[in-house]
This record gives sequence, structure tokens and C-alpha cells, in this order.
Amino acid sequence: MVYCYCRRGLQRIEELERMAHEGALPAVAMDQKEKQKPEIVLVPEPARVLEGETARFRCRVTGYPLPKVNWYLNGQLIRKSKRFRLRYDGIYYLDIVDYVTSDDSASIMVKAVNIAGETSSHAFLLVQGNLNSLTFILLLIIAC
Repeated sequence: MVYCYCRRGLQRIEELERMAHEGALPAVAMDQKEKQKPEIVLVPEPARVLEGETARFRCRVTGYPLPKVNWYLNGQLIRKSKRFRLRYDGIYYLDIVDYVTSDDSASIMVKAVNIAGETSSHAFLLVQGNLNSLTFILLLIIAC
């Protein structure tokens, strides 16, 4: 019985060596892949949200090796936090949460970098005041 396991192991090693020789192993194929500068193939779109809503930006990036992607708010690097949620599932997401206000209207930039180059794209976040807040202020003014 031990001989059988050894034989299967030997067959598997021979199969892997054959695949490596033919370039069928992913590691071998990736080493031979040509470097490709980053490209943003799904650009973030401008977002218009009401106060209190979540603002979401997304983008898809290609390139080899896989680019490092960072988001910026008015030129400042965004780090993952309670307020800024960063996620990747084949698409890069930036969610701005925690009661967005009109003061949060800003320029958003996504930047992708690898050893072959870099690229960036910009979008704008416009946060509009909540209509209920405006109505309350008008009622307050009228009452006075």
C-alpha cells in the first residue's frame, strides 16, 4: 500500500514537471507575463448625495503586476476607518459614511501605481443639504 502512495506521488511530480516544461503552471506563466502599466477601465463617476447618505465611488483597474490603488480626498490620502470604507472584489470601492454633510463636498481621486507606470482619475462629491433641514430653518425664520 505504501508503494502505491509513493508511485502516485512520483506520477504527480512527473506531471508537474511536464506542466512546468510546457508553461502550463500559473507561476511559470506569470513570470513570463509582460509588464503592463495600470489602466482605469471603470472610472469613478461624480456622486451627488443628500446629507446623511453614504457616498460611494468605484473603479476597476487593470495592469501587471497588479497595481496598488489609493483614494484621495482633496489631495489627502484616504485610510480605511469608520468613516471611510475601502473594499475590493475585483472592483475597488470607496464608501464615505458616518453622516455625510455639505461640508464633505470634495474632489475625489483614485490613483493606481505599479512598476510599469501610474494613472489616476478624478470625480467630484457634491453633498446637498437635506430638504427637511431647510424646511425646519424656514419654519423657524417664519415663526420668529
